[in-house]
Amino acid sequence: MARIESPCIGICSTTLGDEICRGCKRHSDEILSWGQAEASERDAAMHRIESLTEKTVSEFFVLLDKDQLQQQLSQRRIRYTKRFSPECWIVDLLRVGAGRIQDIEAYGITLTDQARRLSPDTGRHNTTSRLLELIYQKINRTILEETDRLICEKS
Repeated sequence: MARIESPCIGICSTTLGDEICRGCKRHSDEILSWGQAEASERDAAMHRIESLTEKTVSEFFVLLDKDQLQQQLSQRRIRYTKRFSPECWIVDLLRVGAGRIQDIEAYGITLTDQARRLSPDTGRHNTTSRLLELIYQKINRTILEETDRLICEKS
């Protein structure tokens, strides 16, 4: 039997009562029925997750080097959905390492002007990691809200 591909990254928040998982961005109903769902339904969910993530991430980041980003993810053993575009991998990088990243370009990405304007005035020498944490929170919140909106419209 072939393995069914999933956007799961092993961080399920639906067990905490969330309707939409903060990890994989699927609705709890989608998670429960994933194994029995038609391939077209799974593909539609994967496409929705990828599209929303790409759109949101592109507001804050520019991909400079896909191979460099992939190498950094592999080196740091960060789980990511290889099927998704590299812009989606940025969310996985931030989820694990936003607070530790000093030089964002070492990961093959850079900030957009919009992202730079969010820079916090923390009085600390290194505001890069704090900025990346803020951006990650904003990206995640936006994707979850948009997912919720799309699922509510569908119902």
